Amino acid sequence: MGFAGYMGCYLLVDLENAKIEKFDFKEDIKRKFLGGYGIGCKYIYENQKANTDPFSPENIIAFMSGPLNGTTIPGSARYVVCAKSPLTNSWGDANCGGSFGPSLKMAGYDGVFIKGISEKPVYLLLENGKATLKNAEDLWGKDTYECDDLIRKKYGKNAESVIIGKAGELKSLIACIVNRKGKVAGRSGMGAIMGSKKLKAIVAFGNKKVEIFDKDLYELSRKNFIKDIMSDYGDASWLRHGGTPTSIEFSLDVQDSPIKNWAGVTKDMGDYSEFKYENIEKYLTKRETCYKCPIGCWDRLIINKGNYSLSEPSSVPEYETAAMFGSNCLNNNFESIVKCNYICNRNGIDTISAGGTIAFAIECFENGIITKEDTDGLELTWGNHEAIVKTMEKIAEGKGFGEVLINGSKKASEIIGKGSEKFAMHISGRELPAHDPRWDPSLAVIYALEPTPANHCQGAQNLGHKDLENVFPDVDFSTCAGENKTKFSGRAKEIIVLMNLIHTVNCTGMCWFAWGCTEIKNHIGCLKAVTGWDIQIDELYKTGERIMNMRQLFNLREGINQFDRKIPGRILGRPPLHDGLTKDIVIDWDTMLKEFYDELDWDLEKSIPSKKKMKELDLDWVIKDDNS
Repeated sequence: MGFAGYMGCYLLVDLENAKIEKFDFKEDIKRKFLGGYGIGCKYIYENQKANTDPFSPENIIAFMSGPLNGTTIPGSARYVVCAKSPLTNSWGDANCGGSFGPSLKMAGYDGVFIKGISEKPVYLLLENGKATLKNAEDLWGKDTYECDDLIRKKYGKNAESVIIGKAGELKSLIACIVNRKGKVAGRSGMGAIMGSKKLKAIVAFGNKKVEIFDKDLYELSRKNFIKDIMSDYGDASWLRHGGTPTSIEFSLDVQDSPIKNWAGVTKDMGDYSEFKYENIEKYLTKRETCYKCPIGCWDRLIINKGNYSLSEPSSVPEYETAAMFGSNCLNNNFESIVKCNYICNRNGIDTISAGGTIAFAIECFENGIITKEDTDGLELTWGNHEAIVKTMEKIAEGKGFGEVLINGSKKASEIIGKGSEKFAMHISGRELPAHDPRWDPSLAVIYALEPTPANHCQGAQNLGHKDLENVFPDVDFSTCAGENKTKFSGRAKEIIVLMNLIHTVNCTGMCWFAWGCTEIKNHIGCLKAVTGWDIQIDELYKTGERIMNMRQLFNLREGINQFDRKIPGRILGRPPLHDGLTKDIVIDWDTMLKEFYDELDWDLEKSIPSKKKMKELDLDWVIKDDNS
């Protein structure tokens, strides 16, 4: 039996023995780690041996909700999938919206931990407190759209699924997990782990309700949240207008977007008027929303004719997708980007990694490292949208030149050789996301030093909270979102405050876009109302810091030290760009790294938290004295 905010039931699924066990965590653990990758990392650390091969039966993959999932609090629809990543060989997590997170709770579960490898393809069915492994041989080989249709036909329109496509089945290191034909847990290669376990999908539905501790406070917090959204608090205006696709043109204007594999400038794009949102709007067919969210920042579109026509509506490419297949490949053809996004979603491929890998291949081609003989006859040049789409199709098939690229740019550079590694823009194997640290230097720290590398979703530098300075009066937030590009010292506290808050947002099941549409104190009010915990900002901040450090401790046990990560020189301004709003910017990396480690209280060279910090966060049980 659970208590407020939780269903009181987690599952441990052993695929090798087809065995399912129910268990729960004590309230103290839930309060200290909340849910999501907080509880996920703690459990995996305690129940998985160090240096486990990500594709071995012993590697545990977790699908986790948070206490706000299953409620009608705006934006509380996100779930987290986490495990040791086959892409980076370190801690990996991915975050996804849609409806699966709430459906997991309504099916009666707070989270699912899965180990072992099934002999035959299976899916996990979760229905009103009953969990069953089902034969998935009829689904194996089908794409995510086909599977979603078949599952809903069998179990009803409210059956929500997380599904892998062909990329996951092929154990592509850039395979992702798809819900609702376009909501994606995209990063860290989590889809490859499902494929290695012969786990095609998890299906969840039910009518169980999340218990609310204080219904009066809940209604007040919810109404205040909706009021803030409708009055365009923070980021609500552009999110309600169309979400991240509305920012594609702007990000190119200010040179936030990566251009020409991170080596170009805005004027290199030529005419990019197709990225104006009024052009994108002409393709739109339907506005959708994640579960019970009044923002509705998600659209579907259709292309009915031409080389890039679609057989059915597809989700609109988010900003990151558009930038990676667009400006990063010097491609200004929007319809080709839609087609690449569609291919990725159907086959379960991370669009950020796929776009970054194709940009890498283009630069290799332009420099004569690879030729048409290597690319199956494709003229893989900058802006050649037809060749970009055909290369994406080859990656999805895992054949020909696609077999070289299917595991991302790091692995591709190892196959190609000839000095190609200098064009592979990744950190620890994970392609860089589409915001440029030369535009916001704080991103360099986040990309390089966060336990999950190349991760733009942990610092949330561009959120529009109006009460940040009131809640944290001793912190300078003037460097957010492209302000003070040449200020490198004095950023650490701001970065860490935002990181720690975002960890709590992710682990409660809240969308950090929605979180940016209300005051921070209202988010705390929502959490109090649901759980009954008398949480104040100091405790919430400490909880986020604990979650951050728990993930770091996992990496340390795996022999991963961020201090040793190689960072592509281009994103630090080495060499500096020759034009545009980020012209001549060279990031003072040594200063930023030292200040970040000092503020975290981590050892500068070993990346180990101090004993004092471990004790302060109730994590002193994790690392033995002789290793700390």
